[in-house]
Order: sequence, then structure tokens, then C-alpha cells
Amino acid sequence: MHKTRFVATSAFSQEGADTPEQTEPAGGLRKRTLVAGVSMGVGALLCFVLSAGFSGGQSAVSDTAAPEISTLQEQIRITEAKTAALPKADDAERGLTAALTAAGQVAKLQNDYRYLTPRVAADGGTLDTAASQSTLRNLIPYFAPLVHQADLGPWYLLASDKDAAAGVGIPLSFNSGFEWVAQAPYLVNDDSTITVTWLAMETRTGAGERPAVLAWARADYDQVRKAFVNIQTGTTATGEALKQGMKAP
Repeated sequence: MHKTRFVATSAFSQEGADTPEQTEPAGGLRKRTLVAGVSMGVGALLCFVLSAGFSGGQSAVSDTAAPEISTLQEQIRITEAKTAALPKADDAERGLTAALTAAGQVAKLQNDYRYLTPRVAADGGTLDTAASQSTLRNLIPYFAPLVHQADLGPWYLLASDKDAAAGVGIPLSFNSGFEWVAQAPYLVNDDSTITVTWLAMETRTGAGERPAVLAWARADYDQVRKAFVNIQTGTTATGEALKQGMKAP
């Protein structure tokens, strides 16, 4: 499991905590016009070189201009191929919807792990893998086979849950003190994958306090496989101080 550290934004956590970096504001799909613009620019430049290559009414391109024209023509072929490979708007919207739907299910299943916290605390931080197998089996179909099952275990458990009664009988209304929330994706990557981020948001806050981000996870949704790949997880500074440490069984 890959771990990285991030600097917190005031919108989600207390000063000094870490949160995933925000590269762009969430919203509609960003229109990718750069490749098309480059293609038009290269085409215009090619026309200029062609016109410059003719002199004195000659119908042949000069020896000096020929290599440049060949290079520009190759650039046009490359940019046209990239433009053709970009997803159509409708396809992109469907992909974003599918990624968000799958991400929501993953968040729900990760939240199911929260009920293991009292048992983990009672066992001195040891996670009973048998108790987590049911949730793990439900998570596996949402990830590509190359993702290690160890990366699908509890991404985060809060230490303050240790005071809850251990064993069976924990009510479904049990408040673990945090909740995993899938963030809506807004961009289709160049390789047609869609990056999705999950945040473990604090649910126990005082009046006027903003909920802190305690942990995060990120993965790319492969539209062909209809599964997540390249998963990364980590905790914020606040979450690190509060988390329930787990030991290998």
C-alpha cells in the first residue's frame, strides 16, 4: 500500500492537518481543446512553410523546406490521432457517472469496516481477518486483479471507537466518529481512466467547528475493466494522531 503526505486546506481540517491536494475546482467536465488547437496551429505553420518554399513560380518545394514540411506533417498526424482518441462528451459523462457510482459503493463498504474497531481495540490492535472477510469479498469486484487484497482492508480506524462495546450487537446506528465520502470526479485522464478520491471526514465536531479530514484514498477507474486500479491511501496529521493502530493477525 502506497503512503504519501499532504498539506491540509482550511476548508476541511484544522490548521496543520494534511489533506489531498486540489488541482482544479470540482464541476463539469473540462473541455480538452489543447490537442485540437495544436493541430490547427501546426496546420497553419505548414501552409506558411509550403508557401515560403515556392519561389519564382516554381511548382516544387525547395530542398531546405522539405525536411521541415515532413516533420510538420508528422506532427499533424500525431495530433489528429490524439484528438480522435479523446472521449466524446456523452461517453465522458457516462464514464464519470459509472466511476462515481462505483466509488460510492466502495465508500459504503469501507464504512462497514468501522464496526470492527471495538474488536481491534479489545485485541490490542490486532485485526481479526476472519471478521473482515465478508466486507473484503464485497470490495474485491470493484478493483482490478492487480490490486493487492491487503490494500482493500480497512483504510482507517478511529481510536476513539475503542470505548464502544466489543463483539456482536453493535447497532447499525453506531457512530464511529468519521465517515468515508467519495468525491465526485470531474476529469477523464489522457489514458481514459478517471481518478477518484475518498476522504474520511470527521463526524463529531463542536459547534462552529469544521469537520477534519482524517484519512484519504485515491484510485483510477479503468472504464474498460470497469474497476479501480493504482490505489493509494494515507492519513492526515490529525488522523495519524487519532487512529487505531492495527497489527498483523
